Amino acid sequence: MNWTYIVLLICLVLAVFAIWREIQRESKRNLALRVVAVLVAIAGLACIILPLTYEGDISLNEKNQAFLLTEGYSADSLNTAANPRIYTLSKTIKKDYPKAILLSSAEELTQAKPAIGSLQVLGYGLNEDELAQLHNLPVKFHPAKVPAGINSISWNAQLKTGEKLIVQGSFTNASSKAVKVSLKGLGTTLDSAFIQANTTSVFDLNATPRHTGRAVYRLIGTSYADTLANESIPVTVDGIKPLKVLMLAGAPNFEDKFLKNWLTANGYGVAVRSAISKDKFSQEFVNVDQQSLARLTTGLVDKFDIVLSDLDVLKTLNASESAALKQEVLQKGVGIIVRADSTAHSNFWLQQNFPVNKVSTAGQVVSSLKIQGQDAASAKLLLDPAYITPQNYTQPLVTDQQNRILASSSLAGSGKEVFTVLNATRDWMLSGDETDYTALWSLLITKAAKHTPAPEQWAIVSNVPSVNTHTKLQLETSASQPVIKINQSPVSLARQAGLPFAWQAGYWPQHAGWQQVQQGTGAAQWWFAYPQNEWMALKYSQALRDTRKYASVFDNQQSVTKQIHQKVQIPVSKIYFYVLLLAACTYLWAEAKFAS
Repeated sequence: MNWTYIVLLICLVLAVFAIWREIQRESKRNLALRVVAVLVAIAGLACIILPLTYEGDISLNEKNQAFLLTEGYSADSLNTAANPRIYTLSKTIKKDYPKAILLSSAEELTQAKPAIGSLQVLGYGLNEDELAQLHNLPVKFHPAKVPAGINSISWNAQLKTGEKLIVQGSFTNASSKAVKVSLKGLGTTLDSAFIQANTTSVFDLNATPRHTGRAVYRLIGTSYADTLANESIPVTVDGIKPLKVLMLAGAPNFEDKFLKNWLTANGYGVAVRSAISKDKFSQEFVNVDQQSLARLTTGLVDKFDIVLSDLDVLKTLNASESAALKQEVLQKGVGIIVRADSTAHSNFWLQQNFPVNKVSTAGQVVSSLKIQGQDAASAKLLLDPAYITPQNYTQPLVTDQQNRILASSSLAGSGKEVFTVLNATRDWMLSGDETDYTALWSLLITKAAKHTPAPEQWAIVSNVPSVNTHTKLQLETSASQPVIKINQSPVSLARQAGLPFAWQAGYWPQHAGWQQVQQGTGAAQWWFAYPQNEWMALKYSQALRDTRKYASVFDNQQSVTKQIHQKVQIPVSKIYFYVLLLAACTYLWAEAKFAS
């Protein structure tokens, strides 16, 4: 419920109760005046609590300008000849520039007397929350230079076991020496890049974590003996839930045998059905319960996360089996991996998004592969002279050196389909190249795996959540009235307008490091609050962008000496309501004490 409505409801209940108590008094003398005084007292209290503003015109001229100094300002650009009013929100700036008036919040600028008509902001500017406190006060921005250091960053903070941590960003090197940007974890340098002198360059660092659970890596920028940046990179690595794979083979073969062995060695549950003759099958089970695979039904297929088979085998399924498989893929989200050869070309429902073309060569070719997520090309592999024609709504996963698609994926109703023309990946295992084999099949299985929706999803809305800084968290859940705790303390939620499943909470972290958030009795989730001195260049860069955007709304090109009127939201002074409350309470006290 909106905070304003809560306050009004409480005041209404309080007013009804107070009036009822006045009516119940034995003495009816001055009853009307006492009721008025009670209502005035309650109204004054409500106005003190609520943020009341009114729309008014202010004159923008030299006489009502003010200056706000923020980090990075240049004293040379400060011209106070027209108006000596100078403010700051920084204790450091106040110490360096004693004439500046130190404010506790940006909102105090809107309450200054006489009213500020136009605010000159110098330096890196204000963040989004501080700008909101200005209540549309016109701003002219005098930005500082982009700060040296890391001014943009992103990384995949939530990983699965075996996934690669990728850290990408840009670094502004304002010095005359090269800067080395290093990714460190568990006391080891995992990757590094160099930023040349007097340039702004992007960097791309990666590593594969060998641990599970939470860990904090470091992103460090150094120039010889100087450390220019030392920032936290929090990462959570979750163990992979073992998937269950149903393999349908036309006959026992080496490709399926090697794949089955690799799957079982990596903890997957595998059931294999191989045709021996018509309506007769051999069956194998590893890490899954034994059950009859002689006839595919919706109940049987639903027990698996992925179905893997050759296209020719899937075409030979009888009508009931084909219908059961199609229903589970399209409606229940079961993933499917389909292998095809160079002759495959049909309108079969599993090939509609993946037309296969044959290359005009004499026979098979040998080529290395480019596998999505891998920097280096794979070892060479014997390939059929066929490739998949690119289509809309499909994602290439594996290509050859001529960028012809050998494996691709797409959505298939509620499920996902992976289609490939690779039929001899066992050659990697026979030559001892398990790395490329693992990279390929891990990718194909991940892309096809049945998706299990999480009951809730958390996201940090704030750019860099830091200690003693307002942090916004967003929760998406199907719960009608979610109850959350952060670090075991209850936190109120506000529903986002127009999104009944989305809620937002505000929190002020009291300590740096991992913070726990939990909805009801659900599993605890974790997020990270940074020390205040980290990611300063990033914060300043964001403040520059936010303040430029805010200032661009106003016509700052006009001369400030010209009389200009601007409509703004002006906060109502609370002093009037304190006086009303005090007067009403004084009358009630005096009337009860002295009235005969």
